[in-house]
Amino acid sequence: MIDFDTYSFFVAMALVLVVSPGPDTILVLSRTVASGTAAGLVTLLGTQTGNLIHAVLAGLGVSTLILFFPVAFEALKYLGAAYLLYLAWGAWRSADSMGLRADIAGPERRWRYFRQGLANNLANPKMIPFFIALFPQFIRPEHGLVGLQSLVFGVTLAGMALVWVGLLVIVAGKARNAIAGQRSFLRLANRLAAVTFAALACRLAMQRQP
Repeated sequence: MIDFDTYSFFVAMALVLVVSPGPDTILVLSRTVASGTAAGLVTLLGTQTGNLIHAVLAGLGVSTLILFFPVAFEALKYLGAAYLLYLAWGAWRSADSMGLRADIAGPERRWRYFRQGLANNLANPKMIPFFIALFPQFIRPEHGLVGLQSLVFGVTLAGMALVWVGLLVIVAGKARNAIAGQRSFLRLANRLAAVTFAALACRLAMQRQP
């Protein structure tokens, strides 16, 4: 069982990480501005599901194997960049057709936004060394199953991110709703989302294996 001091230290460390904006936060807020609060929250859920998967893989040692195979790292990197460019193209094309409005009533569209968040997180190869570097500092074999400890830390990190980024999404969503009826705003929001996705793709493609 994880002792209180170790867990408290992890929470303090996680708090700093959560409030520092990263690619996932940028993606979620961009989706919120383009498509509304509900879409942003579903995208956020997808990103944090990705964090849980990374945490479990780190605990099982799978992430370490991927990190030591440069081909796998490069493939993951370019796959993620290609997917972000695909999102950028979709957002740019939707600017005039109003195809990214906040209507996510159908399960197909909810699943689409969830997949975008999940893919953005999992396809970011920088997440692998991040979890490998962070989690071993707090995992103690004498405290029980390593995989279970990693999962506990992953759930904690994801939960904190859901609360913090969720609040940002609500604020951004309210600001968006105040002027969402203007067609020019929706066009601008989609253009900004497209540029953001493209910038994230370029940033990801230029990353080097640690």
